Amino acid sequence: MASPATQFKLQRVDTRVGPVALVTMDNGEDWQKPNTFGEQALRSLDEVLGRSQAQDWRGLLLTGKPFVFAVGADIDEFGEITPERARQGGEAGHELFSRLRDLSFVTLAAINGAALGGGVEIALHCDYRTISSSVRHFACPEVFLGLIPGWGGTQLIPKLVGAEQAVKFIVENPLRQNRMLTGPQAFEQGFADALLEPVEFLDESLAFLLEKIETGGGKVRPEADLSDVGEITRKARARLDGQLHGAAPAPYRALDLIEGAATWSLEEGYRAEEDALAELLPGPQAQASVYAFNLVERRAKRGVGIPDTKPRRIQKIGIVGAGLMARQLGLLALRRLEVPVVLRDLTQDQVDEAVAWIESELDELVSKGRLGEGKARFLGSLVTGGTGWSVFAGCDLVLEAVFEEMSVKKEVFAELERVVSPECVLATNTSSLSVTEMGADLEHPERVVGMHFFNPVAILPLV
Repeated sequence: MASPATQFKLQRVDTRVGPVALVTMDNGEDWQKPNTFGEQALRSLDEVLGRSQAQDWRGLLLTGKPFVFAVGADIDEFGEITPERARQGGEAGHELFSRLRDLSFVTLAAINGAALGGGVEIALHCDYRTISSSVRHFACPEVFLGLIPGWGGTQLIPKLVGAEQAVKFIVENPLRQNRMLTGPQAFEQGFADALLEPVEFLDESLAFLLEKIETGGGKVRPEADLSDVGEITRKARARLDGQLHGAAPAPYRALDLIEGAATWSLEEGYRAEEDALAELLPGPQAQASVYAFNLVERRAKRGVGIPDTKPRRIQKIGIVGAGLMARQLGLLALRRLEVPVVLRDLTQDQVDEAVAWIESELDELVSKGRLGEGKARFLGSLVTGGTGWSVFAGCDLVLEAVFEEMSVKKEVFAELERVVSPECVLATNTSSLSVTEMGADLEHPERVVGMHFFNPVAILPLV
């Protein structure tokens, strides 16, 4: 059953400067079902904007429900979409977000939790942004899904943080195991105007907004120097050629849009994003991502398509890598299966850091009352790691989360095949490379599978 649609809830707050509109995005669920923007959510935003324009407000503060700001468009509405429908979706978001941007009074996005895709983009259409130091997921992952940020992101991000940072945020981070920024990192890189502690985050965000109103900060239109955008995007295309060999269109299209932001008006940039959405969203890469979501979130959870054969029990899991994605996968395996998890990377320091991160995450779950102390100690005792390939002996499943390069992944699987049993499943987290080619040189290529997780793993359990 689908989650209730996200609603934009308007509340009047009387302040020393006059009435401020407090708008909270909330779908009525807990953090495990984050706010998304589907058709009903956009209708709710339209209604709130109409009320905002009809009343005499001094300012507007936009925030999310506990632990979640918003994670973007509702992927449920992407399946088997036509180019016309994709374009209409882009137009709808552009029209509403631009109305938010053009409100006559000062607006502020108080980013209190996870902000992905359209969540980032709606925040960019506000005059100011505060972000909580507890935020751990701030990103535009669309390129990872075969898309582009389609609600103004490719145009506003370069003008806010510059071309180099925009290319890294929009194109390179998603292709590096979907790297995401924390709140402090987003602030340091210029995405937010203030970094605030979570305890009094909303009150302090409101105080920040009132200060801007009182000091005459007014409406803000960032215009970063984009004179270097041509050279930066040229070098980025060259790096993509070496990595993807032109196989995935979305990263290249995103670079074109970033480069266009230097000379286009915002309206022209909107139209270019709509053209890109009409081409990419109905395309094979984006639709494969939608299929993956439906497979795991819908069919698999309902038992559809599960074979009659009794599954073999997983008693030990291996993770190749100790980076952000690998750590999250290790934590997920521990919590879901409660079996030994072993990580391997090039240095012991990297492995030790990953193990310490997992243990700290378990401790945080204890502090929030979502895990008992005894269970946390038990799970922490199950995770180990090293630098040799022999650590994977006895594994029933090994998942690689290394650099997105075919030669690197083939080398990983060749090394694994020397130490694991013939029955061990070898899985890749690749987002764009051929799984068939990856296992072609192995003695048992039939056991190589794709398990494509999206970051953050705990929030977006997509394979």
